[in-house]
Amino acid sequence: MKLHQLQALVAVVDQGSIRAAARASHLTQAALTKSLRLLEEEAGVALLVRQSRGVVLTEAGQRLHARASLVLRQMALAEDDLRQSRGQDEGSVCVGLTPYLMLTVLGEACRWFRKRYPRIELRVVEGLVTRVLPGLRDGTIDFAIVADTGDVSPQEFSATHLRKEQQKLVVRAGHPVLSQPMPAQLVALEWVLPGPFSHGLDEELLAMFTRAGVLAPEQITRCDAMAAMTLVRQSDAVSVMPSPLLGQMESRDLVEVPECMQPPDLELVLLSQPDVPLTPAASYLARCLTDAIHASAKR
Repeated sequence: MKLHQLQALVAVVDQGSIRAAARASHLTQAALTKSLRLLEEEAGVALLVRQSRGVVLTEAGQRLHARASLVLRQMALAEDDLRQSRGQDEGSVCVGLTPYLMLTVLGEACRWFRKRYPRIELRVVEGLVTRVLPGLRDGTIDFAIVADTGDVSPQEFSATHLRKEQQKLVVRAGHPVLSQPMPAQLVALEWVLPGPFSHGLDEELLAMFTRAGVLAPEQITRCDAMAAMTLVRQSDAVSVMPSPLLGQMESRDLVEVPECMQPPDLELVLLSQPDVPLTPAASYLARCLTDAIHASAKR
């Protein structure tokens, strides 16, 4: 397999058709089609199904496309690494962040980063661990700092545990439950939880209810962090929130429920591909974010 053949495959998938891929790659359709034909001959299996509306990957094509994307991303990172090692301010960095970090330390970390790398293209992907894992696998995300949910295999990623953050139960200001909060009153409410969009609760949250001597709530809504804060602010629902978020502009009118149940701590972990070094710019951004996280804990 040749590099230009893998580039052709990725371009066709990204652009949706051979014609669009040829135009984006500054090639003729005939040249691009030849590259794809030779790639299929080398693979010994069909990779693409040509349809009137474009092309669709076969199962083998999907598998090769995932690896081809990773190869091309690593080639681009290798070029970035060499340029940055020569002192050039070029290239790109993509980081995945748990939502609460975007609302607390991202701004400060970016200011530090920009003083050293003002021209690096920066992309920030908001997401929980299950959302950023595909990007870490295919190389489109250089590293991620997320909450450790136990979904990450230590054999698949390098994981650096950064710190634990205490979490709080929160409701809107003036909520009736604040006058005399009891576990039984809280579980009768709707619970709005940011987190993996899966059924049920994780073991640590279930243990919180067990310790309080109550059953888990029957009404649970899963959503992104910003949506959770909006729903709690505008309803009688209850949610779980990292304590550093309280007092932020985005969490206005949300207040902590006096402790009658203690949610599990949130443990932050930095994930990256094992045995693949970060570029100088990505490594510096990871340091800026880590320093900002530790600095916020001392305030």
